[in-house]
Amino acid sequence: MKILIRDGGTKGWKLAESIKAKAEAELQDLLVESPSLIPIDEIREGASQLVFAVKEFGLPGSGNTDVLAFSPGGDVAIIECKLATNPESKRKVIGQILEYAAYLWGTTYEEVNARIQRSKGKNLSELVEEFVEEEWNEEGFRKGVEHSLKSGSFILIIVVDEINEELRRIIRYVNECSSTAFSLHALELKKFRAEGIEILVPHLYGVSTTPTAGTGRKKWTEEEFFKVLNETVETEVVNVIKDLYEWARKTADKVSFGTGTETGSFIFYSLKGSKFISVFAVFTNGKLQLSYGWLVDQVGRETVQEFHRRLQEIPSFNQIPAEFEHKWPNIAIIDAFKVQEDLEKFKQAVLWLHKKISA
Repeated sequence: MKILIRDGGTKGWKLAESIKAKAEAELQDLLVESPSLIPIDEIREGASQLVFAVKEFGLPGSGNTDVLAFSPGGDVAIIECKLATNPESKRKVIGQILEYAAYLWGTTYEEVNARIQRSKGKNLSELVEEFVEEEWNEEGFRKGVEHSLKSGSFILIIVVDEINEELRRIIRYVNECSSTAFSLHALELKKFRAEGIEILVPHLYGVSTTPTAGTGRKKWTEEEFFKVLNETVETEVVNVIKDLYEWARKTADKVSFGTGTETGSFIFYSLKGSKFISVFAVFTNGKLQLSYGWLVDQVGRETVQEFHRRLQEIPSFNQIPAEFEHKWPNIAIIDAFKVQEDLEKFKQAVLWLHKKISA
């Protein structure tokens, strides 16, 4: 490939000099700094760009994957970097990246989050949020990552400084001749330099003529939520959820619908400064989930303990243990609110926490 450049004030074109990466770490650093170099929208329909990446993510039993990256919607990309001069840039790297995917498959969100938190000093959602400019559904992100981990629907990317025909053929075969949860691609990153300016030319290989299906996540609406709810649970549960939803709309700083694959949700948010904090979520399967895992990081253990104590005044909530870090306990609404008095106690506990957060 030749790259010719010129500025607006000259007529002649100059040939840019090709720059070869000296080490695979250069490719890793490039992707950690700019994960959006990977054109994820060409790979997975409806996916948002990758915004956060971490190097050398450890997978017990399989070593470290070069780069692990995330999109705001919870898409997970496993990235392996190889130079063209490395003999592993052909067949061996295929087995290597599939091994990483196999060991990541079935890992829990809590395990991934804990490893990232140990290395970065912040939890995964905080790190992703730093790179998200638009409104972001933190609960939806977590659910998306959980789905990717459980289903193994990873985006596998082999990044090379120069593609070879053998690697290109294998990737094309895997994507065109099999039906898998994951997708396998190669990204060629060629660098050039001219007049003191560096030029990066990315080229993606392995995009099927039929776009790879997304993870099945979607943004739920009020209409869809209650349509599925009415088809899924008993009328008495629907009535309680409608009551809770109308109260949440009047009380919360924001009520947002989730992005579940089959199960819809609405989330009650309180505003702390400029950040929305998830308090609880209600799902179309008739369950209520408490966002202890978010709350303990954002408002402190002491506040969450008091919130938990107030909830314990409701008999059915006694089954929920006083464990907060990385915990999102849930309870069936049919069990939680056997009488109207229990529902009112729940609202009062949430209102106390809401005022505490917003103060």
